[in-house]
Amino acid sequence: MPSASTPRLLAVTMIIALARLAPAAAPAAPAWGRIDDAAAGLGRHAFVVERWPADGRLTVPAGFPQIIRAAADAGDLLVEYNADATAVAVLAADTGRPTVIEIETAEETRQFDDGRIVLTARSALVDGTRAKLESHPGNHRIGFWSNPADSVSWTWKPTRWGAYDARLVYSTASPSGSEIAVAIGDATLPGRLESTGSWYRYTTLPLGRVVIPSTGDLAVRVRCTKPVGGAVMNLKAIVLTPTCEGTPPKQAADGSTLLHARDATIRGTTLRWEPAEKKQTLGYWMRPTDAAEWTFSIDAPGAFDVEVLQGCGAGQGGSEMAIDVDRGRPHASSLAFTVEDSGGFQAFKTRIVGRVTLEAAGEHLLHVQPRTIAKTAACDIRQIRLVPVAP
Repeated sequence: MPSASTPRLLAVTMIIALARLAPAAAPAAPAWGRIDDAAAGLGRHAFVVERWPADGRLTVPAGFPQIIRAAADAGDLLVEYNADATAVAVLAADTGRPTVIEIETAEETRQFDDGRIVLTARSALVDGTRAKLESHPGNHRIGFWSNPADSVSWTWKPTRWGAYDARLVYSTASPSGSEIAVAIGDATLPGRLESTGSWYRYTTLPLGRVVIPSTGDLAVRVRCTKPVGGAVMNLKAIVLTPTCEGTPPKQAADGSTLLHARDATIRGTTLRWEPAEKKQTLGYWMRPTDAAEWTFSIDAPGAFDVEVLQGCGAGQGGSEMAIDVDRGRPHASSLAFTVEDSGGFQAFKTRIVGRVTLEAAGEHLLHVQPRTIAKTAACDIRQIRLVPVAP
């Protein structure tokens, strides 16, 4: 039989339950501005700096994911932690105006939807006697690297082959000059470490371009080839970012611009440049998040017909594709077209899918991505050509 206190107990229980269901209070906005997390799923954030702190330290909110890169127009920025990573700041010079700082984050080794592969210290294997993982929330690194014979490695299975830019995320209070070698598959990229002035102050070191030849297991190893100072570095991550597969296109003498598949930059995890002679195409377009981009330059602006050389397997037609030119910039334009069944993914047909106007000479960006994929794969694209329209 219920006691007299039962209604009170039920009321308290309901209050506790409602409190648990209530949304948590949003974290306070940073004193310097706001954080745009529109691309947080890609490990990308934007720090929108509206009020510059006098000391140039952009305090990072507590609980923010591990930062592996901070970059502004002037280049990469330093990221500084205190000893237990309870205080983190991006160090940036006052520009005297509102500024957007691009932030990349990753806690674990993973491949993002835009194709970036991030190998973090948390999953690294250490071969040696001194180097080891040091870990605080938001700051995971291989430290105590006082024996230059030690090395750090990963094995990763990429989902696509292709060209990548490699960089290393590190800190060191040792003098500048230590030299390292980063083996990525069969390629070895050398690097020289500059002192960051503190073991808790991190930067990035561009290593160069590497081509991953297959989707098999990829071995990555970092070793020191010339030590300077008492320890090599704190190593936070190796980052592989998709880059141009060939050469950025330029406008031809007849005013046209050929954007061939071999010169694209892939933003995705299955789409790839297929170099076989009978293919010479962008293929494996099976995910709507995968995209291809071309950065190209022109000398003679104007109106251009957009000509696409596409192929599509029998019964696979109907996917919707979007072409964006200079999106996010003034005078951006967009087109859409429906993929036509050509009887085979390498049975290419030429189609004019619309017209764009490029207002100025210089560098432009064309981005193509599925809006919907009707069947197994959207299409193959061998090339896109911008053909000048006679006035």
